[in-house]
Amino acid sequence: MTKSKALLALLVPAFSLAIVLAGAVKNSSVADEIGVKKVNINPHDFSKAELCGVCHTAEPPALLLDPVSICVKCHPGNIGNHPVTKHPIGQMTRIKIPSYLPLTEDGEMVCYTCHDPHKKTKHPKMLRVDYFRLCQACHVGY
Repeated sequence: MTKSKALLALLVPAFSLAIVLAGAVKNSSVADEIGVKKVNINPHDFSKAELCGVCHTAEPPALLLDPVSICVKCHPGNIGNHPVTKHPIGQMTRIKIPSYLPLTEDGEMVCYTCHDPHKKTKHPKMLRVDYFRLCQACHVGY
């Protein structure tokens, strides 16, 4: 590993922690607990490469935590009050899922199956497809 890669491997997690402690990640419970003033920075703003470390490790590109845990860090309570609360998030599927709705390597549905955190979509809530088409993509005939 080169010196620059080693430095990057140390800086990305440190920067991620600094963002949380500074309250830069919207709705950070850590910032709430220590009383740090929050600023409204959107970690989904990919024009700012330094925000990648909020969710990803430096090398190889991978997630810091499981996908659901990463999402609820900034979106606490969204699983319980999600419009699809009965959906088996984190469980294996038994139906054919279209390729444009990605599953984990283990075949589980997670937040990013329906929501695309990496690009702005024309659909609200960063949905990959229109809300009414989303359910129909897997549940044909319901």
